[in-house]
Amino acid sequence: MTDIQRAHKRLLGNLRLIQKIYTAAELARVLGISLKTWSNRMKEPWRSFSFDDFRLIARYCKIDFVQLVDGELKIR
Repeated sequence: MTDIQRAHKRLLGNLRLIQKIYTAAELARVLGISLKTWSNRMKEPWRSFSFDDFRLIARYCKIDFVQLVDGELKIR
């Protein structure tokens, strides 16, 4: 597995963790998109979400932006 593939896997894992806490419907609402669009974007979030989308998610969930896109989030 390449570094890029690992980064993609971490990002997807972070988004799935956030989704468990806040629900996909709530996160879709925050971004102003439909639940179906959210589900489609989750297939390849590194391509489908914009920088601004990740910023909105990080602010709404009160998590560090860099931690969201390049770190590994954990539940405390």
